[in-house]
Amino acid sequence: MKCRYCPRLLRTKESKDRGYGEVCGRKRGLIPPPAPRHRALTTPVKPVTTPNVHPGQTAIPIQPELPKEN
Repeated sequence: MKCRYCPRLLRTKESKDRGYGEVCGRKRGLIPPPAPRHRALTTPVKPVTTPNVHPGQTAIPIQPELPKEN
């Protein structure tokens, strides 16, 4: 069975039931975009440098900046 919007063949049962594939459905707004897999970082981080670094090495430890309590 072919997609109703393009000449691609439909492979999944879900696509065949809809009559169009995932690519065409996303292009036309018929299928919502996938949800992001990762949450946005809520705690800001700032780099902290360490004075005890061996020459030729770069130390970039990350220290979270915690919210201040009122």
